[in-house]
Amino acid sequence: AFVIENYNTAKPLASFFPGISGEYGIPMWVFYVNRGQGVVSFGIKDRDSSIMEFLPANKAWESVSLSGFRTFIKVMGSNKSLFYEPFHNGFSSIGYKLTNRMSITSYDLRIEEDNLSLGLRTEVDYFNIPSDNYAGLVRILTLRNLSNKIKRIQLLDGLPKIVPYGVNYFFLKRLSRTIEAWMTVENLEKGVPFYKLGVDPVDRPQVVHLKEGNFYLPFSYEKGSCRIIKPIVDPEAIFGPVLDFSYPYYFLKDKVFKYPKVQLAKNKTPCGVTLINAQIPPLSEIKLYSIIGNMRSLHLLNDAVPRIAKKEYLEHKRKENIGIIEALQNDIDTKSSCREFDLYSRQTYLDNIMRGGYPVIFKSKLHKTVFYLYSRKHGDLERDYNKFQIQPTYFSQGNGNYRDINQNRRCDVWFNPEVQDDNIITFFNLIQTDGFNPLVVKGVSFILTKPDEFKPVLESLVKAKVTPEILEFFEKPFTPGSVILFLEEKKITLKVKSEEFINVLLSHCDKIQEAYHKEGYWTDHWVYNLDLLENYLAIYPEKSEEILFNKRVFTFFDNDQVVKPRSCKYILLDQKPKQLHALYSDEEKKDIIFKRKMQIRLSRKDYGRGEIYYTSLINKLMCLVVNKSASLDPQGSGIEMESDKPNWFDALNGLPALFGSSTCETFELKRLGKFIKEKLQMSGIKNIALSEEIHDFLDSLDKIIKEYLELGAVNRDYIYWDKSSTLKENYRLKNRFGLSGKEVDVSSSSLISFLNNLLIKIDIGLNKALVKKDNIYTAYFYYEVLEYDQIKDGFIMPRKFTQKRLPFFLESQVHALRLVNDIGQARRLYRAVRNSQLYDKKLGMYKVTAPLDAMPEEIGRCRAFTPGWLENESIWLHMEYKYLLEIIKCGLYEEFYADFKGMLIPFQDPARYGRSILENSSFLVSSAFPDKRLHGTGFVSRLSGSTAEFLNIWLLMNIGKEPFFLNDKKQLCLKFDPILPKWLFNKDKSYSFNFLSKIMVTYHNPRMKNTFGPDCVRIRRISFKDQLGNPVELSSSLIPAPYAQQIRSRLIQRIDIYLK
Repeated sequence: AFVIENYNTAKPLASFFPGISGEYGIPMWVFYVNRGQGVVSFGIKDRDSSIMEFLPANKAWESVSLSGFRTFIKVMGSNKSLFYEPFHNGFSSIGYKLTNRMSITSYDLRIEEDNLSLGLRTEVDYFNIPSDNYAGLVRILTLRNLSNKIKRIQLLDGLPKIVPYGVNYFFLKRLSRTIEAWMTVENLEKGVPFYKLGVDPVDRPQVVHLKEGNFYLPFSYEKGSCRIIKPIVDPEAIFGPVLDFSYPYYFLKDKVFKYPKVQLAKNKTPCGVTLINAQIPPLSEIKLYSIIGNMRSLHLLNDAVPRIAKKEYLEHKRKENIGIIEALQNDIDTKSSCREFDLYSRQTYLDNIMRGGYPVIFKSKLHKTVFYLYSRKHGDLERDYNKFQIQPTYFSQGNGNYRDINQNRRCDVWFNPEVQDDNIITFFNLIQTDGFNPLVVKGVSFILTKPDEFKPVLESLVKAKVTPEILEFFEKPFTPGSVILFLEEKKITLKVKSEEFINVLLSHCDKIQEAYHKEGYWTDHWVYNLDLLENYLAIYPEKSEEILFNKRVFTFFDNDQVVKPRSCKYILLDQKPKQLHALYSDEEKKDIIFKRKMQIRLSRKDYGRGEIYYTSLINKLMCLVVNKSASLDPQGSGIEMESDKPNWFDALNGLPALFGSSTCETFELKRLGKFIKEKLQMSGIKNIALSEEIHDFLDSLDKIIKEYLELGAVNRDYIYWDKSSTLKENYRLKNRFGLSGKEVDVSSSSLISFLNNLLIKIDIGLNKALVKKDNIYTAYFYYEVLEYDQIKDGFIMPRKFTQKRLPFFLESQVHALRLVNDIGQARRLYRAVRNSQLYDKKLGMYKVTAPLDAMPEEIGRCRAFTPGWLENESIWLHMEYKYLLEIIKCGLYEEFYADFKGMLIPFQDPARYGRSILENSSFLVSSAFPDKRLHGTGFVSRLSGSTAEFLNIWLLMNIGKEPFFLNDKKQLCLKFDPILPKWLFNKDKSYSFNFLSKIMVTYHNPRMKNTFGPDCVRIRRISFKDQLGNPVELSSSLIPAPYAQQIRSRLIQRIDIYLK
């Protein structure tokens, strides 16, 4: 556990529970802060289903001590009583000698406070209920008598406000008084209040009654048996006229507080507070247990209470909760000399799962389905702008943004090779014919391929009669979790285990990857697909031709949100040329899409009216190449922000209006072009089939690239920009409803020739982006229009631009490092960055931007932020880790480890960092910020893309760049090439890690030297047992066939590697 002493006065932080309840559990979101009693917001699904109101971090810090969990204690004496509220920083605590601490783990939270004046210790433990049919937060209060005298106490404990089920976020924030008229508390007579609205408050003719509700179950154990304690649900009975809950008016007013005879449980926001009268012997303790959660009906709640209030139930659930989280973390188990690094690896892997998901494989005899659990959009107390969602079902999944999920799944194939090409197919299939993609990636659902033939299959799997109601359920899309819950609700028992039922069911289904547009198109989303592809081929090098050329499972996402041509988005605003309102909804196309019966978002042949168009990955890659090559800016340096959004750096939101562009994606276009060229040359394939529209686009583009290279005119960049943009606009118009479905054979040699010319043109543009005196690349440009023509309807067409550079950004250096020719070039760029304003000398870290003061505020919100905060000159951890990753990839190992200890979070000073050094932050405040006390403090916790970068770094450190490869005989081989410093080896001179999440690899380093650089140690011997248990000894660093295949299939449990 990470412990914060006297947390109530430490730097404020906000964090959360993982929201993971196992495959057969209902997840709950829980947020906590280091003030008051910690937990400040929790609920199910999203902010519309709060049990304790969702609050942004600044309001959470302010209010948790009043509206969060409260404990009021009266220590009864013969003459007077003493009042004490543990964990509260209020006036009532003045005069007491107090110490408190908060203990944070990956799976639970504990707070403790010692009142040395009263001789009392108060402990509170929180954890979630896993693997059950409801979502619940467990709270265990322990009050211990530290003195040698009996303590007679009266205690109130619980929540002053519980949100009834049905009160959504809008009502909480805008109509919190009005909605109280619907509130009711049921079931109080049974001691377990059920909080809900009487009916759905939506104003409509049909009245909808709500079955679901939130509950509060307090109990204790006396002489081994459970006693349910009927709680107080009317806050007025405790607080009386004190409406801000600052102190319990009646509890203090009455010498002996009594349970209220009458409670009003309607028309007000209720509470859930438990009254206890107790005598605590010396050095003894009392415990109060509470479960606060959500049930799908009152009937289910009352049925569950006898089961869930048992002592062994909670003990089991606590261990199970730990086991579920630790089992996930064991995938990345690391045993080095640095415990902080090992624990940080585990926490980072868990946080990566929370944003990208965790793959499980459903298998039948002839079918395999990859399904991702646990993911959600990164919304929390500090990311109050994001509306997260965690499905309250078994096999829970959530929503997320394309870029985020894509990046966080980058290394999944390294931890579970059975994922194979699933993510490549998923994310490439969300690419549209215009090279863009929808923003929001929802969960996966399934639909029966042949519903009419499924009834006999279902009859073989369930014991009940297959009724029309059951068959009707399977007519619509469903998820594995919703199926199991449906069967439970209908009390349908299975003849087989649930896992086998799902395996068989999904083998009869089509998978639907749900996604929707939401807003704009970013310039960078496509680039992360190449990372997925490269990682897949690093594990499966023999699959290159199959995935690129032969596998025809790729489709185009059909979106009715269309990018306008230049003639409809270039306007004058206050007499200044701008690019605004770049997208529109094509209503005719939308009508075509929504008239489809199945897989409505998959593009069709015959220009949208035929069958689903399936094609190859190389066709989609060339679609990206031509679209992006025709999107180069008027100087050929950056890729235009033509569709209302910038790139990864969202805070440059004003740049699209200023005809902005980014070189980061130009570098990536070059990388993609080089990748395709290399694969074409290696494959020996003579002809490639391209969609006829993509072929025609490419053919015309090839001609204008050749013209560009032959043209000596000063304005050749403008000419190329104008002609290529026109080509792109014509292509998009032709493909408005989809592609024809016809394909044209193109020779590999002509494609290679096209790519060669394109790469020359790209290099010309990128050379202009290099600021030679600093040896650093400009990341972003905007363009001022010097001359333009007025065209129809008030729109303009620029005829002459002037280019304006933004200050340096770390981002472009990251992309440049990916394409350096040699280690010398990489080192020169590294030193240039070190000597620039991107380096924070005080912190020894890298800032995301150089100073932006000279820039106009029109570039975006980053310019409005205080320097050192958010995206203005802060240490943006994701980008800093991206940079660190490229340093190790380039072979700058000495430089990498010099930065590693200063930059990596587990090596930060906890007092300066202000939170657990096992958890990432989105950004650290840089030394550019005016308040020196905050320099190096982390904000916006955990769910950051930095987790993906660290996992990539961890893999390179432990195994090297491309461990799996094919030898001259096309046999699969494996070679470990670790990049580890001597100080990471343990006292026993070993270092261990889990390879492919299942195989414990141990490096033995008797000389205790680095595995890189001069005087390093190398692999001399490898020892393991093969899949049959036979010992294998290899006197080399190379593991040949068939053992490499056995390792990739995870049939070997342990490998010992000896260095010398």
